[in-house]
Amino acid sequence: LRLLVGRRPAHPAIEETEFPAIDVFETPAAVVIEAELPGVDPAAIVVIASESLIVIEGTKAEEPGPGRVTFLCMERSFGVFRRVVLPGAAVDISRATAVCRDGILQVRVPKVDEKRGRVRVVPVTAAQSGERSEP
Repeated sequence: LRLLVGRRPAHPAIEETEFPAIDVFETPAAVVIEAELPGVDPAAIVVIASESLIVIEGTKAEEPGPGRVTFLCMERSFGVFRRVVLPGAAVDISRATAVCRDGILQVRVPKVDEKRGRVRVVPVTAAQSGERSEP
């Protein structure tokens, strides 16, 4: 994904975070995004889909520690997150689904046949002399 968007947000108004880690793949029928969200309440996740962008955002609440601690190593992320995915195919957002199970969010957006780029031969008929075509 980073190769596709050049490490910049896909949309200039959307600031993207590194968390969560995501996998994006497509099947013959759908574009699928899987995001690792361990410890995130599914109610704190929002998925917004358009034909050109799929945005996963939310908040991972920080777990309260046992008083003041000094971290020796801290690799887990907390706070607000946002990931942006370009579907890469024509998708039907009206049939998109998002399910969070065992800390993995799966967003599935069915693909549709691409309408642009198709070629259709339009038959030409001869009009009778003096006959006008309708607008």
